Amino acid sequence: MPLIDNECFLLHAEEFSQVHNFITPGDRPITLGRLALERGQDIQVGINGLFASHIGIFGNTGSGKSYTLARLYHLLFADFKQSANFRKRAEFLLIDFNGEYTSDANDSIIVEPEYKRVFRLSTRTNNGSRLPVAAETVHNAEFWTVFLEATEKTQKPFLRRSVESTFLQTKIATADELRNYVATLVFDATHSNDKNVESDIIIKLLAEIAKCFGGNASIDDLIQDYREHLHYNSTNRDWYYGEAPNRIFSSLPAFEEDVINAKIANLTFPVAGLPDIDQVRLKITLNYYADIVRGFSNKEHISPLLMRMDKRLDDLKKVIVVGIPAAAENPPKNLTVISLKDVNVHIRKVIPLLVCKQMYEEKKRLNDPTCYLNLIIDEAHNILSESSERESEQWKDYRLEVFEEIIKEGRKFGVFVTLASQRPSDISPTIISQLHNYFLHRLINNQDIKAVERTVGLFAAAY
Repeated sequence: MPLIDNECFLLHAEEFSQVHNFITPGDRPITLGRLALERGQDIQVGINGLFASHIGIFGNTGSGKSYTLARLYHLLFADFKQSANFRKRAEFLLIDFNGEYTSDANDSIIVEPEYKRVFRLSTRTNNGSRLPVAAETVHNAEFWTVFLEATEKTQKPFLRRSVESTFLQTKIATADELRNYVATLVFDATHSNDKNVESDIIIKLLAEIAKCFGGNASIDDLIQDYREHLHYNSTNRDWYYGEAPNRIFSSLPAFEEDVINAKIANLTFPVAGLPDIDQVRLKITLNYYADIVRGFSNKEHISPLLMRMDKRLDDLKKVIVVGIPAAAENPPKNLTVISLKDVNVHIRKVIPLLVCKQMYEEKKRLNDPTCYLNLIIDEAHNILSESSERESEQWKDYRLEVFEEIIKEGRKFGVFVTLASQRPSDISPTIISQLHNYFLHRLINNQDIKAVERTVGLFAAAY
């Protein structure tokens, strides 16, 4: 505070403006608002200094976080949307958990519809939008490990063997190869000496294969045939087909030819048009039953993985489509908004991770310093929380590692992150510490205040 007899100097208007504006020489300014106690004084920031950085917007619910976020990017697009260079080189992805940026009434939020594309995802119906995803992502074992929350010791090695297996890839390449391999598995099941092989394992195998094709009438007919005529004698531990006196026992050559090969030869497998997701599902299914029949894996360890896969794959198919379509937009639309309002909790965590990682890896591959990608995540605590109890530790660690790498290393490749959240204390401290610019609204919770204070040190807010 000044003391008595200190000299005071009245600032000129230009000097007073410099105190309240954050613009480096040569940067283009945008006006965020006006100083509350000095109505004629605008608060300005430089576009390059702000948007070529990581931004954090924090405040309690109702304090105006989403408005601030929308306002910032609206001002950016208002200045640059007509620029051909901007249209060509700047890309923005907005993750919208509550559908605030995609409602019909507010379809011009941030920028007019002609400059953005909107994906309204839904796991409730089959009528929602579908995100294009690269085939390499779907055929990546790491993705399936995370998506299915595979355990480290048993399920993760099994998934890696299944997804990356070139042997299994050849077995599902043609209908003939697949029929031969299924026949081999059925034969091995009926000649196994393992006491843990169940009497209905063949029915289960065929039923799971049918699911990979979205249903299959020829397999359904064979399942019905086997249910009625294929039996297992638990006392003699022997399989036979038919009724006395015409039983064909598994020890007879006719069993393999007439009961297995001849019947499985009638199965129709449209493998040529099988989607990538179902290809991976088929490889996982075949490898699971091969391991169980041959005694390589314990059913109790691996079967929960298949149960999770059955439940989650249907939801995944509702929100993604494999294959990146050729760019048909000229000039391309700069802003992509992904609404997760109508998706379930698990997919809500998977999609941001999947999309952000895919786009980041593409930016690293291109390594073009003249092109920029801004990842904008509203309600960021939904996917960047350290304290979630609904997921496994492995899944949480992987999710945080991906986003921590993006925010730590992304600037080298022109990737920047904007976060808005009610609970900065829930977000990984590593992520919070890497932010360059902060917009702080009203914070009530002491933990949230301390989380920001530890990162920023000494801060002051002007309204």
